[in-house]
Amino acid sequence: MNGAHPDVAQDYQQVPEDFLKHLLGTLVIVIGLVVAASLLFSYPEKQPLTVKAYATQHPIAFEQVLLRALDGQGQIANYGPPYNHGTGSVQSFVQARVGVLHPVNAATDFVLKPLRMAASINPAIAPALNRFVGASATQQAAWEAQAASALGHATLRGGSVIWPASAAGPLPQLLNAGLSLGRSGLMSGALTRNPAVFTRFDSQNTLLFLQGTPLQTNPATQTLAGPNWGIIHPAVNGYPAAWWMTVPTWIYQWPAVANSAAPDALALMIGFLFWLALALTPWIPGWNRVPRVVGIHRLIWREYYHRRGQVGSRHHERSPVSVRE
Repeated sequence: MNGAHPDVAQDYQQVPEDFLKHLLGTLVIVIGLVVAASLLFSYPEKQPLTVKAYATQHPIAFEQVLLRALDGQGQIANYGPPYNHGTGSVQSFVQARVGVLHPVNAATDFVLKPLRMAASINPAIAPALNRFVGASATQQAAWEAQAASALGHATLRGGSVIWPASAAGPLPQLLNAGLSLGRSGLMSGALTRNPAVFTRFDSQNTLLFLQGTPLQTNPATQTLAGPNWGIIHPAVNGYPAAWWMTVPTWIYQWPAVANSAAPDALALMIGFLFWLALALTPWIPGWNRVPRVVGIHRLIWREYYHRRGQVGSRHHERSPVSVRE
């Protein structure tokens, strides 16, 4: 071992190997195990909340979602930055300073544009749509107020929403057309389509459309509401949930965060400070000595340090002494 590093193994025969064969063989074995495990122990996933499913299962509530988008009472319609200039969900000055980065006009993007697309294949929608768009803001607001009152007394008959007599103008026809669009599954496509994006796969509006009552009530049906710690609570009993989210969700349980007007901003800042402390550990005086004092690395690598000490001592004993003539 003269001249060799004590950690370098010298007593093993080296033979040629086909690395690609081993790699593909391992890949096939792993895929086989994954497929077999998924067939035997597959997770019974809950059905996702989709626009089509919500429109089919809750037709009156779906039309109320459309109406709240039109009259500005929906969560996204009055959300605030980064979607619009509302104030409904502004938690801190940081959010307000960020500004509108992803502009959303709920009435236009969630209702009027999808109906305009539907009118191109169903011209019967066009007269009511043109009447509403062409009306003054005051007239639109009056129709929306009447529609909100009337929709609360609407009934279902054969799957159709039957409106009571009201002065809601073209809104009953428009909202029923929006319901048909949602039930057909085409509403998601209309919300996703964004001509400003080359790929036309901007899913922002599809994700935001059901914000508010639909997404706030759906978790409760799966025992995922706040008292159950939400995301780390299993939707199906007997199966693990997102346990790795325990630390982030734990921060939300701190009274100072939970009772704050800006819990998300505080939780993110606290999490960032934790990350910053870990990232800057080598340069923070005092804190950078903690890993050495705790010594967890010695416990993990105890066999390595033990073997290194033995090899080093043997190497020291057997090293020849250089004699100058």
